[in-house]
Amino acid sequence: MKRKYGMVIGFLLVLISCGWEADYKRAAFLSMQPDTDLILAPYPFNIFDREARDAITLSHYSKEEIKNILEDHGLSWEELKTQWQLDAEEENFSKEVNYTSHYTQYFYDTEIPIWIYGPKWIRNGQYSDPINQQHIPSIYGRILNFQFSNTLNTAYLDKIFHKQKEKPEIIVTVVVDQGGRQLYKAHKGAFPFLESLKNNSAYFKKAKVGHLESHTAVGHMAIGTGAFPKDSKIFSNEIYSYADGKVLHRPVYQGLDKDWNLSELEVPSFSDEWDLSNDNEPVIISQCYAARAAVGMAGHGKLFNPSLLQKNSLTSDEDYVYWQDIKSLSWSSYPKAYLTPKSAEKYNLYKFYLENKNQISTHFEANSPIELIAKIHHFQGSEFQVKMDGALFRDTVTETILNSKKHKDGITDIAYVTLKATDAVGHLYGWESKEAEQVLKATDKEIETIFLYLKENFGDNFILVVTADHGAAPMPEISNGLFLSHEQFFAAVNELLPEGERNKSSLIKWVAHSQLSFDRELMRKHNVSEEAIINKILSIQVNQKIFFRKIWKRNEIPNLSL
Repeated sequence: MKRKYGMVIGFLLVLISCGWEADYKRAAFLSMQPDTDLILAPYPFNIFDREARDAITLSHYSKEEIKNILEDHGLSWEELKTQWQLDAEEENFSKEVNYTSHYTQYFYDTEIPIWIYGPKWIRNGQYSDPINQQHIPSIYGRILNFQFSNTLNTAYLDKIFHKQKEKPEIIVTVVVDQGGRQLYKAHKGAFPFLESLKNNSAYFKKAKVGHLESHTAVGHMAIGTGAFPKDSKIFSNEIYSYADGKVLHRPVYQGLDKDWNLSELEVPSFSDEWDLSNDNEPVIISQCYAARAAVGMAGHGKLFNPSLLQKNSLTSDEDYVYWQDIKSLSWSSYPKAYLTPKSAEKYNLYKFYLENKNQISTHFEANSPIELIAKIHHFQGSEFQVKMDGALFRDTVTETILNSKKHKDGITDIAYVTLKATDAVGHLYGWESKEAEQVLKATDKEIETIFLYLKENFGDNFILVVTADHGAAPMPEISNGLFLSHEQFFAAVNELLPEGERNKSSLIKWVAHSQLSFDRELMRKHNVSEEAIINKILSIQVNQKIFFRKIWKRNEIPNLSL
């Protein structure tokens, strides 16, 4: 009997240990590109990213909060206390840190919350059902009785829907960037409105990022289109290549000539199709200070090709899709496809900073526009950005919908806003920090203000969804995670080439963070095998520790889709 139970326990332990591999393979299947050759999985807490660690940031922490965070991640407070030389009695302390990121299929990058508010259409409750960002547009489709190209089966979610023929006047999606569940666990009490919203909405406590990579562009594309990267072809924030001794990186939606290329998004967005199906009458709004997020949610605007839907007689119109232009410290857009609301003219970043700096406790100062440009990431990771985002979004809804009486025309408008300061502060200071807690408090308050604004102007005729695009890894200084730059990665792989060839080109055609494509012509020329490259990558060490945990070939990824 004991032997039998021992075998059962052993089997369960094997299943648990293999769970992360199943997650990775499922996400990989849903995300691989036509020329993807390898899927890369680092050890937990390790960060494979571009060299963006020039600035040292002084982060502040609470002893009690940091102990809870460490416990959640299986890390040791005693080890951290010794490593950081902390006074055992010190309740608050500081530490210089560099940078963190997100892209993996580990829980800290993928566990996200989803709140869906709309009492006429949605039944309140806390649900444990599995759900991805891609399900959000399909939930909108159920409410609007609208079948669109990327519709997923939501029959298993029947229990959350009320039978209702009436349609909402507006659906608003708020994305708390880098707002994974770990952010809320770290700062209990910092989000009273969202905490209360759990009881007044359908709250999905086990929602998850279901794709590789857990990046801004991909998460926002998922929320906006309902598609997975294998179909949309949006699979990372940027793609890296190597030539003439330099690592090159190309941001998503940016063509080879550095102009906008919206055709990179190879599927229609929910808004593309909803707008067109209603003769361009709905107002479409998509706002984020990062263009890759605003575009991913809205879609193609005027450049949407209706022939994709066999509706050649219709022509798409411009939508309100806009982001920050850092050089001018203002908001702008891509006029060939989108409109910038007139309201945006009021929101110059430096002017906003001057007008509000006496009311906001912050961790930076700027005495000129040029100095603010130099400190733009600190602005974007502060309450200034949170308050600007909320105020501009409400002004835009007022300008484009309320002032034109569109909220009473019986046609549902679609609006997206990303409150992205949580992401900027997380990268700079770590989501574990007091700086992140301050921004989370401001973000929660801004979401409450948006909610009250919708109640005042739309009554009960609106849907509000709050979610995240991804989480993030703990700061390496806390987790003892390793950092590997793309420069180090290419240099290591190119050691397989003859010495005189190593600075000219690479055996890797492109790599993102989890996906990689071979330059097979160069491999044949120098007689380098797949196995040699795989073994080389697996041998990469940082601080005398192996960086990558597992590498899978394309044919080793089974169909583990939803």
